[in-house]
Amino acid sequence: MSLLAWNCRGLAKPRAVQFLKETNNFYRSSVVFLFKTLVKSNKIVDVCKKISFAGYFAVDVQGHGGGLALFWKNESGVQIKDGCSNYIDFEVFNDQEGRWRYTGIYDYPERSKRVEAWDMIRILSNKSSLPWCMIGDYNDLMFDSEKRGGRNHPQALLQGFLDTVANCGLMDFRYEGECFTWERCRGTDLWIQEHLDRGLATRDWMELFLSAVVKVLDGPTSDHLPLLLDLSKKVYIPKAKCFRFENIWIRERDCLNVINNFWTDMATSDLLETLAQCCLKLEEWGGGLVKEMKENLKLYRNQMKKFCARRDAQGLKLYSEAHWNFLRFIEKQEIFWQQRAKQIWLAEGDENS
Repeated sequence: MSLLAWNCRGLAKPRAVQFLKETNNFYRSSVVFLFKTLVKSNKIVDVCKKISFAGYFAVDVQGHGGGLALFWKNESGVQIKDGCSNYIDFEVFNDQEGRWRYTGIYDYPERSKRVEAWDMIRILSNKSSLPWCMIGDYNDLMFDSEKRGGRNHPQALLQGFLDTVANCGLMDFRYEGECFTWERCRGTDLWIQEHLDRGLATRDWMELFLSAVVKVLDGPTSDHLPLLLDLSKKVYIPKAKCFRFENIWIRERDCLNVINNFWTDMATSDLLETLAQCCLKLEEWGGGLVKEMKENLKLYRNQMKKFCARRDAQGLKLYSEAHWNFLRFIEKQEIFWQQRAKQIWLAEGDENS
């Protein structure tokens, strides 16, 4: 099971939704928590449908900022307990680990409200005795090493956040990926990077999920990087690939030609062998375009990871190129599937009509 948390900085942007859809397809998250959505609930309904999740809970944007959204799949066992402009608090249940608690948090961005933010965390910690983890944007730092560039973070604020975490019996996670989760002014003299987004959990939660790790992912459409809470790191065992005929191939004029041409040219008299080879030919013909898009997305995702931390001119250029190409292929993939959906609708009509 995995859970995604991300400060998306606005779901009204098509690229943000495209990236969310691609990221969820890649990592197969069961629960997604988004903060700073900057949209009303009616937009959240549309996003829920686009990423194919079963349920959602939303806190509307207030003025020109904020907005929270939680999406989950049927098997997640999510039960909403509380929600406001700063957090969504819910419980998760499954047969193996039982019931535990998750809070998606978006803390006050104003430095003048740090004491209020720490008090809110203390109040949340006393709401339940269940194993608890809390992930989101705290707009706070624990150590000097969690900031690069700009002025030093005030020691009083570092100590205040550390004391709050300790008083609530919370522990920091083990992380994989980038050290910093937020940045601005990349590639300039004003470039600042900070570790604002993080996961915290109680000891009993950590003992329940011994292999849990937070992965810092790429987020090319926001100045914050997404966090993926991976609860059970599994060893991948490749399965034997089996042939699957895609129904969408029938709608292509070339499909019948591919089959006829191959069947005519095949010299062997072995029927099973002919069928097997014909399946390979169909996969080669029908899967080429989608496969190419997936491979390119993976390539540019890896390149962004490789060059993200570099601060030299060449590294910045390579990261910028990978970032641009990644977004280009996300849009290309979205257009491809939208065109296919439109073609099917035009050919078959609306089932409700």
